[in-house]
Amino acid sequence: MSKRPNEKAPETVPPADRRIAALRQAAQDKHLQAVQRAEAGIRRLVKEREEINFRAVARAAGVSLDFLYAHADLRKRIETLRGQQRSENQSPPQTPSADDGTVIHALTDALRRERATQRERVQELEQRLAAAHGEILRMQRVIQSHSPTS
Repeated sequence: MSKRPNEKAPETVPPADRRIAALRQAAQDKHLQAVQRAEAGIRRLVKEREEINFRAVARAAGVSLDFLYAHADLRKRIETLRGQQRSENQSPPQTPSADDGTVIHALTDALRRERATQRERVQELEQRLAAAHGEILRMQRVIQSHSPTS
């Protein structure tokens, strides 16, 4: 079983180089998956009409803020979408109407009355509970007085 002269010996790659190559490939795969998750997160936020900013995308995609800021394409896309949302959402601030004050006062008064009613109910129930405890103690004493002593 001798080697033929025209056969080449298989090239041997040192184990350290194989490990390095595997680590590089794993890092590239991880980076690609993170980019895909970020893009999917952006699409979901747009679809659901949620606020788009770096924190929202990072939370939706499960990536870090640093990753989003460091990735130029994602950063530009997030900044563009955020700017579009701000321009769409800018509307003149509504001034409170005179009716708002009366509604607040009416609700506050109703809440005060409800609290007072609840306090009265609690006091009445506490008194009834105390009376029931007193009756239980009285009955226990009557039972003990009629029991034969050992």
